[in-house]
Amino acid sequence: MLARLQTFALVGIDAAPVEVEVDVSPGALPKTVLVGLPEAAVRESTHRVERAIVNSGFVRPQDRVVINLAPAELPKQAASFDLPIALGLLAASGQLFSERLEQYAVVGELSLEGAARPVKGALSMAMAAAQHNDIRGLVTPAGSASEAAVVEDVEVIPVSTLAEAVGFFAGELDIEPAPSRLDEIFQEFSKYEEDFADVRGQEMAKRAITIAAAGSHNLLSLCPISPAASPRMG
Repeated sequence: MLARLQTFALVGIDAAPVEVEVDVSPGALPKTVLVGLPEAAVRESTHRVERAIVNSGFVRPQDRVVINLAPAELPKQAASFDLPIALGLLAASGQLFSERLEQYAVVGELSLEGAARPVKGALSMAMAAAQHNDIRGLVTPAGSASEAAVVEDVEVIPVSTLAEAVGFFAGELDIEPAPSRLDEIFQEFSKYEEDFADVRGQEMAKRAITIAAAGSHNLLSLCPISPAASPRMG
């Protein structure tokens, strides 16, 4: 049985759409194959997902499982694929039936006990989801919901566990979308004790500091000393 879900992968500061395809073939030798140019963190997701499924009260498929992350040429290098892969496994093995899988994109890392952990780039992923007319909302870990909810054009569904995500997609659990706190966030973070607007001139120095801060880079500032101020030699 084949299941498809929508998710996103970070490419720099942007998010690119990724389709998660999970195929479970009953009767074949038990084996899990993950393809689609996964990096180490993604390859390890199969172990996290298997234990999260079992520890959440579901059954791990004892069949041949093929997981494809498309497009294949796009590198995938984050643990945010755990939750969509787990939901895809449950749907492909007949443990989850839902029409919502076509309406919502899913991101999230899973612990071994099935808890949903926050992911990086939730804001970028929500912005990318808002640009797709066929995506109604984004299912994210509760710890990332407030960041994603900054985007007002998409429903952000917060889940704390794999079981909660299954309940939502199965229609057994109603979860209210996370409210957008855009105005509160601007009021909270738009006040600074130091402001570059108070500094006259020094445009090159201000630009260097801004770039270093945006990219979390180190910065070394050298102040030249005039000959009059330098110590006399001899």
